[in-house]
Amino acid sequence: MAYEVHTTEHTVTVAAAPEAVFGLVERAEDWPHVFPPSLHVECLERSGDEERLRIWATANGEVKSWTSRRTLDRAGLRIRFRQEVSQDPVAAMGGEWIIEALPDGGSRVRLLHDFEAVGDLERNVGWILEAIDRNSGAELAALESAALRAGTDEAPYTFEDAVRIDAPAQEVRDFLHDAGRWQERLPHVARVLLKEDTPDVQHLEMDTRTPDGSTHTTASVRICLPDGRITYKQLQTPALMSVHTGEWTVREAPSGCVAVSRHTVVVNAAAVTQVLGASATTADARAFVRDVLGGNSTITLRHAKEHAERRARTEPVPPAEYASVQQFYARQMRLLDAGEGDAWADTFTEDGVFDQSSFTEPVRGRAAIAAAVRERPAAPAGTVRRHWLGLPAAWRFPDGSVRTGYDALVVSTAAGSAPVLRLSTSCQDVLVADGDGWLVRHRYVGHDGQ
Repeated sequence: MAYEVHTTEHTVTVAAAPEAVFGLVERAEDWPHVFPPSLHVECLERSGDEERLRIWATANGEVKSWTSRRTLDRAGLRIRFRQEVSQDPVAAMGGEWIIEALPDGGSRVRLLHDFEAVGDLERNVGWILEAIDRNSGAELAALESAALRAGTDEAPYTFEDAVRIDAPAQEVRDFLHDAGRWQERLPHVARVLLKEDTPDVQHLEMDTRTPDGSTHTTASVRICLPDGRITYKQLQTPALMSVHTGEWTVREAPSGCVAVSRHTVVVNAAAVTQVLGASATTADARAFVRDVLGGNSTITLRHAKEHAERRARTEPVPPAEYASVQQFYARQMRLLDAGEGDAWADTFTEDGVFDQSSFTEPVRGRAAIAAAVRERPAAPAGTVRRHWLGLPAAWRFPDGSVRTGYDALVVSTAAGSAPVLRLSTSCQDVLVADGDGWLVRHRYVGHDGQ
């Protein structure tokens, strides 16, 4: 059914070069850091000048989501868009961004919309016009400040923290998804209110304690994506930030998973001296925000780790099986100390992985592990190296493997000298049964002090 087509145009003059302004509009994945209504943008397809985007944004206080196709005319500084799937009360919508160069080096930005309202109902037309007017005004007003922030300490600042977890990724994802229980699970959360009226769109209001004992209230919209990621944007931020977006990601790993917290913030320059003191700079504010947000998210990830690992270790390793694990490690360490590199590599599975915190990339495959052992520097003449492994903790995972955690030391003793502690490490293994014995499927060695 065809409805009446309505059109609008919103315009602003921006004191920034047209190419800079076009770049802000072109990089749709960055819109949440630029445009107040934008919550999250996923690029579904990209080919040349054609794109297909999934967009989440607020409209008249409601969270809406739709899929759009865009055509980019970089030479003409134009971007045309058309919604593939609209959300009630919008029946159809499209439009165009047009950036024009001004004689003074600035830009004139025109944002055009055409739309149809469901049922041609007057209330739907009015709702859409109000949403377009409000969002277009906010977006155009944000373009100039975003362009001027580029290359300064007030530009968006991204950082992340990661925690290795010896548990299935889904256990961690469930912990992060169930934010309604964070008040009972996280020490820095004083109050939490979670609503999910639309599936996978969560409204989270939270009071968070900071290291100085004060409490800040934040309000966020969280988008729970099909691949397990949770992206969010704070609608109510502490004074020191004008924008804060984030993402929780849990990546599968052979020894469990890696959980990552990623933040992007824009410092509110006007509040820096008020919050941090008269001599504070935006660089100081960045460092402060990094410490506070990174600290809180790391606490969250560590509690997620504790929760997930506790649930994953529900099946104890029987005494006889534990004894066989100890015997396996005793044999493996003796092979290494005896210089039997190939035999030591044979204690890994054919596709085994050996990873260390000092490695750029893990060593993958038994043959590569054997080669790496052969290539390692030999001990100086007259020096003996011994590997000592502490009693491992061992538990069975739902997939049938046995996960272990243990400390290991490397001690060097030169002829006529006292032993010297060369290396202190913390290790995690994934062991799989091999007849009456064991093979290492994945080993991670974390060097203390790194």
